[in-house]
Amino acid sequence: MRKKGCWENHNQLRIKESMMNRKSIYRLLVVVMALSTAGIFILSDLGLGLTPLTKFFVIFSGLIIGMQSIPAFIGMLSGAATRELSLVKTPPTKTGDNNMKARKILIADKDRAAREKLAELFENSHFEVETTASAAYAIAKIVQKNEPIVILGDSFEEKIASVDVIALMRKCNKDLRIILVSDDSSLETLRRIREDGIFFHALRPHNQEDNEELRSAVECAVESFQPAMN
Repeated sequence: MRKKGCWENHNQLRIKESMMNRKSIYRLLVVVMALSTAGIFILSDLGLGLTPLTKFFVIFSGLIIGMQSIPAFIGMLSGAATRELSLVKTPPTKTGDNNMKARKILIADKDRAAREKLAELFENSHFEVETTASAAYAIAKIVQKNEPIVILGDSFEEKIASVDVIALMRKCNKDLRIILVSDDSSLETLRRIREDGIFFHALRPHNQEDNEELRSAVECAVESFQPAMN
């Protein structure tokens, strides 16, 4: 953490120095343009034996130089106005990207009503949710490592048991957080899911209290996922 802070401070210092140098250049340019314009108009007023045509070109040149100084003056003002904003901004951190990635959930369940209910629950909690009824599709997403958290039901389009899907997913991604939502609490199922190391086993939610329990489990999965991603 200390190294990251030092890097950010160094980067902010470089931005500050760059903005100060640019501001100094703008100031110098404006001063030069202003002095040149003033000198040209003074020479024009003095005459110095200038013909009307020469005097016209002198005045015209002064106007051109004066017009060229306007963008420099505007640039100086905008540079001063944005300098503080530039110092406040910091480059995107890996932790920030990880936070966004960790709030992605894949819900795999053949029961459409259950999928939609869970999707609504977690979308309201600011998660990015994808749903599927296919175990094969869910495993393919895990192979791509797009979804860090998976909520599995107890049935899929394919004739395959949840415990077998869990075993395959764990082989594809050891860091995956799997939450099984199933009313199957047989000893064999519990033994298998413990061996495969799922993150949480919950019964299907039937009320607000059940929803809160499941949401808390997912939030814990998000928190536990951060060290593995950093």
